[in-house]
Amino acid sequence: MYVFQGLSGYLLLLGLMIGEGIGLPIPSEVIMPLVGYYSYEGNISLYMGVISGTVGSLIGSIIAYYIGFFLGFPFLKKYGKYLLINEKRIDALHSWFIKYGDFAVFGFRFVPELRALISYPAGIAKMSMLRFFIFTLLGHLIWDISLSILGYHYADEINYVISLAEKFGVYAIGITIILIVIYVIIKFAKK
Repeated sequence: MYVFQGLSGYLLLLGLMIGEGIGLPIPSEVIMPLVGYYSYEGNISLYMGVISGTVGSLIGSIIAYYIGFFLGFPFLKKYGKYLLINEKRIDALHSWFIKYGDFAVFGFRFVPELRALISYPAGIAKMSMLRFFIFTLLGHLIWDISLSILGYHYADEINYVISLAEKFGVYAIGITIILIVIYVIIKFAKK
């Protein structure tokens, strides 16, 4: 079964990357290599996969930017935990953003876990939307292309890992079932 296949695959990819762009714990470091892998397998187009992923990340980043822009620091400090963003991260990113501005928006797109969070301080600092859009798009595009190409290039290795997981996964499930049965038998024998 292929996760990313056809139009529904592109829409799923778009939705996942919107979530990643907002800052939800959806790792582009896993999703975008799968785009390369699935394109190698012939299930999706590498180009359309990169476009879908990048547009999704961009939409999510713009949403995060506007959350910061309209709701600002007080809101994020109060409700950021629901977006999985703690106050310490918000403060650190804001201070760093004030100092480095445009370079922060672009550069943070290459830092896992923090790549989506930079959109909030950009909005809080009321960065120009045009500058934000350009630096964000460039960062997402470079990141998504790089990860997708890695997935494409290492597709044979990914297939090998999948075959090992399938092979040993069956053994792991079998051993787990046997251990549960033994545990239940011992438990009843003691009674």
